[in-house]
Amino acid sequence: MQSNTQRFLAGCLCLSWLCLSWLSAGVHVVAQEATPKPARLLVVSVTTGFRHASINTAEPILEEMGRTSGLFHCDFLRMPPGRPAQPKAPKRADGTSDQDWKRQEADFKAAQEQFRKDDAPWQAGVREQFAKAFAPESLALFDGVMFVSTTGELPIPDLAGFLDWIRSGKAFIGFHAATDTLKSSDAYCEMVGGHFAGHPWNAAGEHAFVVDEPGHRLTGMFAERFRWKDEIYQYDMRYKPENLRVLVSLDMAASTPKEPWHVPVSWVRDYGRGRVFSTNFGHNDATWKEPMFQKHMAEGIAWALGRFDAPSAPNPEVQAAEYLRSVVAAAAAATGRDADDLRSKADARISKDSAWAVGLRPMLLELRAMQPPERAEAYGRVVAEIEK
Repeated sequence: MQSNTQRFLAGCLCLSWLCLSWLSAGVHVVAQEATPKPARLLVVSVTTGFRHASINTAEPILEEMGRTSGLFHCDFLRMPPGRPAQPKAPKRADGTSDQDWKRQEADFKAAQEQFRKDDAPWQAGVREQFAKAFAPESLALFDGVMFVSTTGELPIPDLAGFLDWIRSGKAFIGFHAATDTLKSSDAYCEMVGGHFAGHPWNAAGEHAFVVDEPGHRLTGMFAERFRWKDEIYQYDMRYKPENLRVLVSLDMAASTPKEPWHVPVSWVRDYGRGRVFSTNFGHNDATWKEPMFQKHMAEGIAWALGRFDAPSAPNPEVQAAEYLRSVVAAAAAATGRDADDLRSKADARISKDSAWAVGLRPMLLELRAMQPPERAEAYGRVVAEIEK
């Protein structure tokens, strides 16, 4: 039989075990309660310029991703229905007389004028939608905004106020043609990172890419170099490398055509207390269905929402190195020089002094204003710098 002392000690041990169990359960409950609730994102897919067919693919994928991951909830701002069809510009067929062509042009001009009248109520509806969605009291309900291949001059009623809202600590996530939006606004361009200036690398081509930040969480799903079919944009001269941390770039040496400039593809940046994630991927339907891309955008969205931290300080030296490698690839193709030899010499100079390529940027930018026949002399100056 147990003594009173033994029974007392046994009771204490049992009570201690129960307390530990309750504490463990309590810690578990606290951990569950600490899980962030899904963010609320305003997902904009309205276009006033070119409309990508892949938007119809992207929207349900984003909705499902947010719902199944528990990361975010989508509130969509879509194109309202019922827009009248725009007239198509005529093309002059062989053998068309001047008189017939003038008549076709006049008919098209009349059809355009009628379209503008018929389209006015639809445009008013779009403006009304934006006035409601982008009103301060509406934006206050959201944790961020996502532009899904938006194009053209979106009727945001107070663009400066919208940008201030992002700066206050909100997320901006841009896919593909988000950089072909609000071209008239330098402030928007500065926020998103760059503005569309053509796509020599078309949707049907398989292009080469290089991961500029191999250890970054947003690029962990990619091989350091990979190939992919998608339409890739280049950006106008408002692009500022000192604002962005570029994560993925076009690998010019393995792509066609070879143009002598840097083509960033995915990047992040801090914008005040807000965060911006932008990627050029997303023109093709197949891209949205690709698990590797879905992982890339899920990580980008989570980072922009502040769910984890990752490096976002600008990397202009990394970008300058990639810019120089693009010039080397184009120069070698144009002049018949050994591309591998020039590349190894350039990389050797970069490894000794990472700021060296940054100092060449003004010289490299001159190539952007030149037509291919005019570039030979400029290529010679770049090669001379590499071989010093």
